[in-house]
Amino acid sequence: MMKFLINIGSDSELICYEALALAMTLATFDHQVQLNFMNDSLIVLQDENSRLFGMVQSLELYDMPLAYHQFSNAVDTLDKKIQAVLTADTAIISDYDTVLNF
Repeated sequence: MMKFLINIGSDSELICYEALALAMTLATFDHQVQLNFMNDSLIVLQDENSRLFGMVQSLELYDMPLAYHQFSNAVDTLDKKIQAVLTADTAIISDYDTVLNF
């Protein structure tokens, strides 16, 4: 089992979707996966029509922890369902075997 940190900072709906799909696939195979949303991914999380909007609400189904976010006060612009799966925390890079950036 490996520990993955997946940083998602893109404003591309497709890139964010692929990153989250990879995270969920890794979690399915019993890897520990921590998501970290930052930068322009806020734009995609705000879009209720994006695949990311629906998928991120399923973290619990994959036994994944709350996703970290780096949005400071901008998190208030997100839907309450999305806010419920995010936590304001910072990952310690040395705690992970692999860090992936999208």
